[in-house]
Amino acid sequence: MKSKISVEFVEEMLRKHLPQQKDKVGQAMEYSLFNGGKRFRPLLLLNTAKAVGKRVNENACLLACALECIHTYSMIHDDLPAMDNDELRRGVRTCHLQYGEAAAILAGDGLLNLAMELVFKGKMEDKYYRRACAYMFEKSGQNGMLYGQCLDLFAETKSFDDANEVALHKTGDLIRAALVCGALCGHAADDEVKIFDEIAVNFGIAYQVVDDLLDAQKCEKSFLDVMTERECRQYAQQLTDKVLSLCDQLPQYDLQFIKDYATQNLSRNH
Repeated sequence: MKSKISVEFVEEMLRKHLPQQKDKVGQAMEYSLFNGGKRFRPLLLLNTAKAVGKRVNENACLLACALECIHTYSMIHDDLPAMDNDELRRGVRTCHLQYGEAAAILAGDGLLNLAMELVFKGKMEDKYYRRACAYMFEKSGQNGMLYGQCLDLFAETKSFDDANEVALHKTGDLIRAALVCGALCGHAADDEVKIFDEIAVNFGIAYQVVDDLLDAQKCEKSFLDVMTERECRQYAQQLTDKVLSLCDQLPQYDLQFIKDYATQNLSRNH
C-alpha cells in the first residue's frame, strides 16, 4: 500500500469501516469518532509497521482503525457523569450531552465491538498478526487501559509510584499497543519488539505527565499531587531522552517519526 500515511488517510479508512446505519447510536459513534482527533495512535502504528516491514499492509490498517475505535470508546465512557463528568471534548460537547447518556454508552459499546469486527477481517493465518490482535486487546482491557482507569477512579495518588502506575496503564498501554502492533505487523524479531515496547512505555508516561501539566486546573489525580511543576517537566524530559536513546538501539529502522512525536510532546499545548 503506497498511500501517504496522514491524518486524512486514517480518517478515510475509518469512514470506510464505519457502520452505515444512521440511527441515534450510529450518529453518536460518528460524532465522537470524527470530532477532531490527532489520530496519533493509529499514525504511530502505521508508521512503525512501515519502518519495520517497508510497507503498510492491510493488517496494519485494520489494527490502526481498531485502535482508534478503542481509544474513542474509552473517551466517550470517560466523559460520562459516572466517571469524569466532562462537558467538552476537543472543544465540542461530549457525546452524552449531545445525544444523551444511554446513546453515549451504546456508542462506546458499538465502537469497542467494531474494533473486534475489524481485527477479524485481517489475515489470521499470520502468526505475527494474531499476536498483535491479542496484544491490542490485552493492553486495552483489565490488564491495561481499563486497569489504569480503575486506578484513576478508585485509588489514591500518594506517591510517585502511584502516579507512574496510573500513567503507564491509563495512557501508556494504548501507545504500547500502537508501537508493538505496528512492529509485529512488520514481522519484527522478539528482541526488537521488546525495545519498541520499552520506547512506548517511556513515551506513554511522558505523554501523561504533559497532560497533567496542561490540565493542572482540573486534574484531581496527577503527577502534580506528588511532584512540583518543575520536577514534572524534568521527568518528562528524562523519559523523552530515554525514548530517543532506545530508538537509537534500532538503527536498522528509520524511527525519526517516533523521535519527532516524543520531542514535540514536550512543547504541545493541547
